[in-house]
Amino acid sequence: MGGARRVRPGELWSLWNMITVTGDKYVRVGTAIHAIKAAFLLFEGGDQIWPPQKRAEVIEETKNALAVLIDICDEIGLSRARDLVAHAHDDLPQTTREFDLLFRAVMVDIERTVFLFLPDHLARYYEIIFPSVVTIAFPMASKELVWAGNSLATGSYTASVFHSMRAAEIGVRVLGHELGVEFPDKPLELAEWQNILDQCDSIVGKMKEMRRGTEKDEKLGFYSQAAIQFRYFKDAWRVRVAHARETYEEKPAIRVFDHTLEFFETLATRLKEPRPSV
Repeated sequence: MGGARRVRPGELWSLWNMITVTGDKYVRVGTAIHAIKAAFLLFEGGDQIWPPQKRAEVIEETKNALAVLIDICDEIGLSRARDLVAHAHDDLPQTTREFDLLFRAVMVDIERTVFLFLPDHLARYYEIIFPSVVTIAFPMASKELVWAGNSLATGSYTASVFHSMRAAEIGVRVLGHELGVEFPDKPLELAEWQNILDQCDSIVGKMKEMRRGTEKDEKLGFYSQAAIQFRYFKDAWRVRVAHARETYEEKPAIRVFDHTLEFFETLATRLKEPRPSV
């Protein structure tokens, strides 16, 4: 998972922004606290005997350690702790007890923060990077597949299947557009899968009348297999997830995602989303 970014006041954080805080950020909080304690103990123990220059150096070291902790609190969204540490940076606590109260406040803020762990076998689906042939040919479908992967990684398995089927729907309409499917009463974008695929089957059937040759074989093989796959998607997954007939668990959702992505890698060799009209 990637590193965190700073929170801007008034900014709405999505689930994806929140879960990109990695565990090392929390470990760094402990490291920073240890460094602050070590610096302050030096200051507290030698305050009466150190020369002014040495005292100033230890104070500066303590402030630097507090500044690091302020940055970490910013990164992981510990707003209350960040304000307390910033105040301590400008007005150093004078006793170990005061520092302990400050660190306790930081730990309470951490305890109120939800940290989502992604196991390795699911983390690979988070913010997944697809082959360029897919993202170039199917930019909108690729976005749906990214959301499907993110849902899968975070345990929202039914949502993952839903987004996979949204990607597949884009593919169905691209296939219909490529084959010249038209409806007298509605644009292709508003037609049902079934009606689009019925026309695709009819058009592919007419391709059998083409002169024999490599081109005919390739077209027939590609378009007929694409139509068959889309019907499988519709009957096996799309109808069930769209009409709340089934709730998916991890393994089935992984199969749906992997199958959909693999199919788009094949589609991208011949098809691509039409450019939006200006």
